[in-house]
Parts: sequence; C-alpha cells; structure tokens
Amino acid sequence: MKNLSKKKQNQTLTKFLLPVFQQSGEILKKTREFVEEQKYFTNWNDIEHDGWHFPATSEPHYWCGIFATFGCPHAKDHEKLGWGYKTYVKQFQRSCYRPVCTKCYVKWIARESRKATRRIWKYEAQNTGKKSIHVFFSVPKYMQYYSVDKLREQVRLVLKQAKVAGGALIFHPFRKDPKNGNWYWSPHFHFVGYGSYRNIANAFGWKGWYVGIKGIRKSTFQTLCYLLSHCGVRKGNHTVTWFGELSYGKLPVEKVEPLTHCPACGRKFIEIYHDGIHPVVPPDIDFDGFVQSDGRWYEVGTEPEPNPNETERFDYSSYRDVNENLKGLTLAN
Repeated sequence: MKNLSKKKQNQTLTKFLLPVFQQSGEILKKTREFVEEQKYFTNWNDIEHDGWHFPATSEPHYWCGIFATFGCPHAKDHEKLGWGYKTYVKQFQRSCYRPVCTKCYVKWIARESRKATRRIWKYEAQNTGKKSIHVFFSVPKYMQYYSVDKLREQVRLVLKQAKVAGGALIFHPFRKDPKNGNWYWSPHFHFVGYGSYRNIANAFGWKGWYVGIKGIRKSTFQTLCYLLSHCGVRKGNHTVTWFGELSYGKLPVEKVEPLTHCPACGRKFIEIYHDGIHPVVPPDIDFDGFVQSDGRWYEVGTEPEPNPNETERFDYSSYRDVNENLKGLTLAN
C-alpha cells in the first residue's frame, strides 16, 4: 500500500501544544492544563477497564507537595575556596512520583519524558542523521478484549513486519468520542522510535492492524509529555516499554544522579532554612544553585542568635516535623 490515509490531528490537544522552542516548564504547564480540563469536563476520573485508567485519579499522600530545603550554608568556606560568599540551596517539593497521584502526576510525566528523551538522544548521537518518528497502531476489533500483554506481543510482530530498528511503546486504553466528548475503551499503542516510512506503510493492515504515521518529531520531550498525559496506568505494569536497538540490554544510558554534595566544599547537603523570607529563594519555589549569603541560612536543629530588636519570633520546624503533625491529623480523622 503506497499511501496511508491521514487522520486529523487530535483536536482535543491542539490548543495545548506549544512550539518546539518553548521551555519544558511551559510544556509541563500546558500538560497540566489539558489534564485538569479533561478531568473537569469529561469522564476522565471514572472510566476504567480491567484495572486500566488515566493518570491523576487517586488522592495524594499527606506529604506530597510539601517543600523541603537542603543545601550547604558554609559560605565562609566557599569564599576561601574561590566560590564567593555564597550558600548552596536545593529547594524542591516532595513527590511520590506516582502517575495516579493528583498532585504529583506532572512530575511523573516530566521524569519519564526526560528519561525517555535521554535514551532517544543517545541513540541519535550514535547514529548520526537518524530522527525519531511517531506512529500509532490501532488494535483490530477482534483483538480489542485481549490482555494488554498479548496485544503488546502482537504489536511487536507488526513492528517486526515493518522492520523498525527499535524504540518506545506507550499503551493508550481509551479514545475520546467526538460526539459526546467522553472517553471510551479503544486500545491502541503509540511508538516513538526509528524505522522506514515505506516499511511501516507496508505493515498497514497486517492482521487487521491500522497503522497511522505522525511523522518526524520536532520535539521528542514534548511528544512524550503529550503521550504520557493520557496514557494507560495500571498497578504492576510499565507505561513505557523499550525494544530493539533501544532496549535496556542493547543501549545502556547512564543515570543522571541527583546532586547530593556541595560542588564548592564537598560536604553532604543538610536540611537548612532561612531565618526570614529570602528575596531570591522564597519558601514555596523550586530552586537549585548558589545564592549570595546574607548570614541567615542555618542548619535545621540550630537556632540563630536572638535579635534584641525583635520582640517575638517563631522557631522553624523542619519538614519532617510538619510531616509528623500532618500524619497525626490524618490518622485522627
């Protein structure tokens, strides 16, 4: 078959997609907006089939979203070592990284998309000139109630028929009904990886599988965020699976380890706090880096010298203490 019929772009997402040059933070913001709109206007929260459901459908843990601040307050030592009189601050929101969590699902999407993007970029670096493509595979009607494991085996046979080099498979259990706007069971797979358009076109209709080509990806990260925003989630199942030349056994990718020690003095980060509202690092933003020290950063568990000009002050409570207090309230209710 020479040409594949082209389907219109998913209009439910068009207004949420951004130009490829936008920052990942903006892409994730639009991803959240899309999911929250779907949760409000459609049956997103309620639809389920054989344990499969959408992301962002379960309550968060009591500690999800609480800000924690770690770092290295030894500004004098940093100055002696030539880094300037600065404090290293690593402030972040605690996250369970569960796709089902209504508070942490975007962080899960970001982490999974970045991991997958690194794997694809490494493959491209080793195979100059190759660009990833996006293809979807609709399950034949007679297979629609097969187990997902069985369907994944079948779609890999289609990919083998299409002679693809390898890539990622992402399972989508539902499609949106254009008439009533609700989602319904219609299993299909999305593939992001490497292969020949001609060979993929030849696989069209093989054993009843409908194959749709989305084209070369301008932004791999944005594509993956889009695909993971409404993917299938089920406990005990992987959302993204790799095969072929991009499988874990054939393409090792070094993990990006989080920074746990001060890049200036080498000390291990400790929980710290600022005695007041810091102009650069307020207590409710993500931040990672050096800030000019004003002498008011302290290790949790220590208190600053009392200020005679202050008639009243409140002691800092670490996020661990806050967690325990919240846990107590949760159990009490």
